[in-house]
Amino acid sequence: MALGVLNALPTFAGMKETLPHVCEQRSATVNRADETETLRRLFDDHHGAIYALCFRMLGHEQDAQDALQSTFIRAFQGLASFRGDSQLKTWLYRIAVNESVAILRKRRTGQTELHENICTRDNTGLLAEKLSVEQALLKISADHRAILVLRFWQELSYEEIANVLEISLSAAKMRLQRARVEFKKWYEEADR
Repeated sequence: MALGVLNALPTFAGMKETLPHVCEQRSATVNRADETETLRRLFDDHHGAIYALCFRMLGHEQDAQDALQSTFIRAFQGLASFRGDSQLKTWLYRIAVNESVAILRKRRTGQTELHENICTRDNTGLLAEKLSVEQALLKISADHRAILVLRFWQELSYEEIANVLEISLSAAKMRLQRARVEFKKWYEEADR
């Protein structure tokens, strides 16, 4: 079974090869045409936001693509068991955060690398600020990075963040405050 939308995305070649295998494993009682369309819509509607979240969490294009692929594979496998207690977007973000954190744990080597896609044209001041932000993000803890990315790049509400991270609303607010403090420390250090 081939998903045409994925054929149009050459940077996700691994996902194109993996999805048919995942879909084959799903229950034979499900109408394959409906399932294919559901999977296509799910991917089309959310892959951009999920990739952006993974990229901000990981700071590296290939790792973000790996996390994106793992996120959708897990989502496709678990779609039938999705209870609807939260929004589908919230559920996908939770999977993406978990996949990104897993990659961060595997990667722990003490060194961080910035992604290769930074443009070095005429905007030197803007570039320097962007580098300072990225360096600070890569130095803070994975939990704090996740909450900052969800709030400021994905623009989720406090309630949505609490749902994604499976914590209380007050815990989400407290964690965001602590993340801001840690980010500020590293950002100011990078600015020196």
